[in-house]
Order: sequence, then C-alpha cells, then structure tokens
Amino acid sequence: MLKRWCIPALAVLLCLTALAACRRGAPPPDASPAPPGDSAVPAQPASPQPPPRSEPDPNPVPEPEPGPVSTSDPEPEPGPVSTQDPEPDPEPEPEPEPANTRLYVLMYHHFIREGEEYNDWMLTDARFREDLEWLAGHGYTTVLPSQLAAGEPLPRRAVMLTFDDGYRSNYELIYPLLQEYQARAVISVIGGYIQAEDPLFLTWDMCHEMARSGLVEIGSHTYACHDDGEHGVKRHKGESREDYEARVLPDLQTSIDLIQEKVGTAPVFFAYPNGKTEEWARDFIRAHFAVTVTTRHGSADISGGLYELRRCNVSMKVPVGDILPD
Repeated sequence: MLKRWCIPALAVLLCLTALAACRRGAPPPDASPAPPGDSAVPAQPASPQPPPRSEPDPNPVPEPEPGPVSTSDPEPEPGPVSTQDPEPDPEPEPEPEPANTRLYVLMYHHFIREGEEYNDWMLTDARFREDLEWLAGHGYTTVLPSQLAAGEPLPRRAVMLTFDDGYRSNYELIYPLLQEYQARAVISVIGGYIQAEDPLFLTWDMCHEMARSGLVEIGSHTYACHDDGEHGVKRHKGESREDYEARVLPDLQTSIDLIQEKVGTAPVFFAYPNGKTEEWARDFIRAHFAVTVTTRHGSADISGGLYELRRCNVSMKVPVGDILPD
C-alpha cells in the first residue's frame, strides 16, 4: 500500500508528463491513475492514425447534366446611352402618276390671210398663230402619228394637229409657223389633186420638204374617193362587195404607193373622207395604217386603240381655248 505522500507526488508526475506531451504535439496520455500496486510508467505518445475511410452515401444526389452549349454570340454589354435624337424615317417615295391616255385631235383644213373671207372650214394665219401661242402657254405638247404607232407615252397634255385635204396654204402660210413654234402636224393629202397639179393643193416637192423637217408627216386622205358626192370610202347604194372592193381598195393602195414614192416614207395615218367609216374597208385600212381618225367630235382615249379616233374642228368661231381644258 502506497504511502499517503506518494499519491500527490504521482499526480504531479502525471501532470508533468501530460504537459510535455502537449508541447511535442502528441495527444495527452490517459490521465487515469494507475491501479494500486503498479509502478508508474510514463505515457507514450499515440501513433498517428490514418484518416477514416469515407463510406459511400446510401442516397447520392445526382449531379446535374450539362445543358446544350449555346453557339450564339453573348449578349453585348450595354454601351453608353446616346443623348442624340433618333434619325427620322425616310419619306415614302411618291406614287408614280398613271400614264396619260387622253389625246386631243384638232382638225384644220384651208388657211387664208387675215382680212380674207372665210367659212367654217377655214382659219386665218393670224388665228392659227394665236392657237399655237395658247397651246404653248397652257402646257400642251404636239405629237405625231408615228409616235403613237411606236407606243411612245403621251405627254401630260397631248394634242395632235391634223390638216385635211392637202391645201397649198398648209405649206405657204402654216409651215413657217410650225417651224417658228416647233409644233408638229400631220397633213392628209388627196393624191389625185397633187397628181393633177391643182394650184390650190400641195406639190410632192412641198410634201417632201416638210416631211424631211421632222415637224410634218404626210398621211392619206384617199387618192380620188374624196369626191363631191361625199361618199368617201362608203359603199354606194346597191353596190356589191366585189364591186366595192374593186373600186375603193385600189384607190387606197394608189395613195399609199404615191406617198411612199414621192415622200420617201409610207403613211401610217389615214383620215376618213368626211369622217365616214366603212366596214368593208376596215380590214384593208387597218392592215396598212396604224392610226385613223373620223370627224366625230370629242377627245380621244387611246387606251382603246388608235383607230377611228375622235376629232374637234377648229374654226374662226371656235378657238382651241373653247375646246381644250385650261
């Protein structure tokens, strides 16, 4: 049995041993007192133990699968806010104006000098000058049959000047005015009068000269069918179609051939004598002419074709200002 003084000494020894172990980083030895009768043995430092093995989680949480990789460019970082006003939207282009199909065809015949007597089919040269000035001042443009036949678009205000019969006054009084105002016109000649060298009518040389200027075209008004009986190309009462075609069609062909020979250009324009059409001549006329006119009063709408166009007769009592819109 230990002496009473030995117990406190043993306790002091154990404390010193534990303190030394703490300084060496080892875990303190078991501080339990040794059983009675055993000699006191200093505690040995514990050997380092391997880390415990981690057991698998019985309920593992699956890791999220990677999503599809985006191929789009990343959103750009916002830049500085502009303080300028946004540009206005461009003004819409204006709608194009529809094509003009309205044509005013004016009809003239014989011209005289100022002071001479006249009838409803005559005009003085001074009045024709006034007509040209009025047309120019109101924005009208003169056009030729060949332009219509070629399909050229009509000007906004289109007018065609037509002279029937082929009077010499067309050359002597009117052609100089056409040159002065650079106005264009078509003269429909009666070929038989020119061939007969009637002094009241044009010559082929006059026709050729005017046609070369580019201001005048020569059209047909038949060769000899424009007679005093005012039949023109109309069939006679009781006339058979065979007799009609033998009388009228060669007359028209002679007119075409003469103009082609004497002027150098085949006519594209035909003015019906007295303005009267005829069904029996229609196919022949349309096969040889591109533009035809009657004497039915009014403006022409070429959207319906270039045949049998309406015309307006100009006289000393009816100036162009009374016929055409301002």
